[in-house]
Amino acid sequence: MLSLTAALAPTMARADINLVPPGRTIDPAVPFRLSLMVTGEAESRSYALPEVLRVNLTPDLGAVARVELRRETPVPDQINLRQGEFRRIDYVGEVPPNLRGRVRVDAVDMDAPAMLVQLSTPREAAAAEPMLPPAGSRERLAQADAAATPDRAPATVLTVRSDNDPNRQDEGRLSFHEPMFFVAGAGVDANAQIQLSFKLRLYEPADKNSRRFLDNLYFAYTQAAFWDLTADSKPFLDTNYMPSFFYYVPNTDWRVGGNAVGIAAGYEHESNGKDGSESRSIDTLFVRPYFTFGDTSDFYWTFSPKIYAYIEKSENPDIQKYRGYGDFRFTYGKNDDWQTAWILRKGTKSSAFSSDLQFTYPLNKLLPGLSGYLMAQYFTGYGETLLNYNQREPWSVRIGYAISR
Repeated sequence: MLSLTAALAPTMARADINLVPPGRTIDPAVPFRLSLMVTGEAESRSYALPEVLRVNLTPDLGAVARVELRRETPVPDQINLRQGEFRRIDYVGEVPPNLRGRVRVDAVDMDAPAMLVQLSTPREAAAAEPMLPPAGSRERLAQADAAATPDRAPATVLTVRSDNDPNRQDEGRLSFHEPMFFVAGAGVDANAQIQLSFKLRLYEPADKNSRRFLDNLYFAYTQAAFWDLTADSKPFLDTNYMPSFFYYVPNTDWRVGGNAVGIAAGYEHESNGKDGSESRSIDTLFVRPYFTFGDTSDFYWTFSPKIYAYIEKSENPDIQKYRGYGDFRFTYGKNDDWQTAWILRKGTKSSAFSSDLQFTYPLNKLLPGLSGYLMAQYFTGYGETLLNYNQREPWSVRIGYAISR
C-alpha cells in the first residue's frame, strides 16, 4: 500500500490517506480503478471527499494522458471518522485506447508516490486485487459515518495539492531536459540535426517537496550535432556541447493565472570542441522562469524566457550581437495531443534574430503502442550552430522523430 499524509491546515485534525494501487498488471478493456483509504488520526472529524480524482498516465517515451476518475463508492460528499476509523473510497475511469506497455500513474491532486503498472491485452490481464483493510477492522466501516456529527468541527478537504506542485512532473532523478530529437530535410548548410539532453538531480531529499538549495541542484548535459547529408562523406558541420549546473524547482509560491511559476538558475558552458580558428565557447550565468497559462488538462500556453549574462566569450567576443541575452520559448498544445513550440532570439545588432518553430504530435495517436513524437522544424536566422554564430541561415525545413519535447 502506498501511503501519504495530507498536508492539512495546522488548526485542523489530521488524517492518514492511503492510495491503494490497482495491481501491477491491469486490463485496459475494463474500467481503471483506484481507491483512497482514509483513516482518522485524531478526534472525531468530518472529511470532504473529492467527486473526481485526476491522474496522469505516462507511458515510456510517450505523451502524458490525463484521466478523470469518478467517485464510485456510494458515500456522501462528507464522511465522519473518529480516531482509528477508516473508510475506503473507490474511483473509476477509462484508460485511453492508445496507451500500451508500462505506464506511470501520478495522482495530480495529491502528494502521493507514483505507481508503475503494466497495461495488458484482455487475454493477458492478470487478476490483481488491491490490498484490503484487515478483516477484523471491516466491521467498523458500517459505523464510520454515524460515529461523529459534521458540526463538531469544520470539514477537512482531502484535495490538498494543485495541478503542478513541486517535482510532480519529474520522472525521477534522471530525466529529460531539453527536447531530444532527430530531424532531417532541406536547408542551405545544416540539413540534419540531432539533439540529446538529460538532467540529473544530484541529491534526493527525504522531503521531495523541499525547496532548499542543496535539495534541488541539477547537472544537465545537452549535445546538438549538425551535418550535411547531401555532401560527400556527409560531414558534421558542427557539434555543440552544453553541460550546465543549476538550481531548479518547478513550483514556487508565486502563481500567475492560477498556475504555479517554476524557476531555474545557474551556470552553463557551451563549446564546439574544435581548435584553432574554428574554436568557439561561451560561459554564461542564467535565470529561467516557467509560466503556465490555462487549464493544463486541455490546450494551454507556456512561456519560459531564459535570460543570461556572458562571463567568458573571448573566442567569439561579439556573439551578443547575434544571439543577444536571452532565449524566449513559447509553447501551445496539450499534454496528450499536438504541441507547437517557438524559440526566439534577438541580437543587439538590429538585423540579427533567429526563429525556431517546432511542431510535435504523439505517435501513439497514429499507432497505439508507438512511443515518441512526429516532429517538424523550421529555422531561420543567426546562431543555430556555435561555429557560424555570425552567419545568417536563410531557412531550414526538417522532419523527423522526437523522444521528448
